[in-house]
Amino acid sequence: MSVLLVLLLARAPVVEKARGVLTAAAAAKEPDQWRDAAQALSLAPAGDPAVAILETLVGDKDYQVRVAAVETLGELGDRKRAGVVKARLGDEVPEVAFAAARALYAMKAPEGVEALGDIFAGEKQGNSNFFKKELMGNLRRMKTPRGALMLAMQHGIGFVPVPGLGAGYGAMQGMLNDVDFSARATSLLLLCQTAGKACEQALAMSFGDEDWSVRAAGVAVVAQRRLRQWEAQVGGLLEDKKERVRLRAAATVLRLEAGKAAKRGKK
Repeated sequence: MSVLLVLLLARAPVVEKARGVLTAAAAAKEPDQWRDAAQALSLAPAGDPAVAILETLVGDKDYQVRVAAVETLGELGDRKRAGVVKARLGDEVPEVAFAAARALYAMKAPEGVEALGDIFAGEKQGNSNFFKKELMGNLRRMKTPRGALMLAMQHGIGFVPVPGLGAGYGAMQGMLNDVDFSARATSLLLLCQTAGKACEQALAMSFGDEDWSVRAAGVAVVAQRRLRQWEAQVGGLLEDKKERVRLRAAATVLRLEAGKAAKRGKK
């Protein structure tokens, strides 16, 4: 018997024990244990048999368990399970539906971008392919500061450091921490992590949106990507009724101007 085979045989009981621990937690009596199991599985390889537990937990009667299971599937990024996540877009609890949209986005499934676009557009469009009208209203009003912070960490939402300018992390963190930061604002930040039609359409609507966090998110996108074509719209927000928007608009105007000056200096 080879040394490698001996090592594999010795390791097998440990691996099976590990899977047994996760399975036992998922089958326990308390929802907290189910949720903990779902969250812990984000550390496991996507192809491990234990991950199949999540396919059961996404349908649990406890919505917090469903959220945890869906979020973990998004973290694992296994597109083979995108169908399981997509089914939760119709969940009656907005937190679960929003988690599903984010997870599909993380999986790079096209439905993720479409669902986030629907959440951003909200009730005003009313033609969602995924969400019932009643749920759209709840999604539009939902606040997600904690979820926004987690997304910032997972997807690198923030400011790229520019020589001579602050990195902007404090401005972004302060905004994401706000208790009134909405699901729609978070959707805008995600949609604009890459250039595209979905981002352009949402960004164009954001500067005049009734939700201050959406306006602030629009300003943040302009600052993050230094999109000078939106300079006039950002300048218009210097008179915004919400101080947080005014302050970020002012700093972004200065950021864009400094960028133009640096570009002129290179010529």
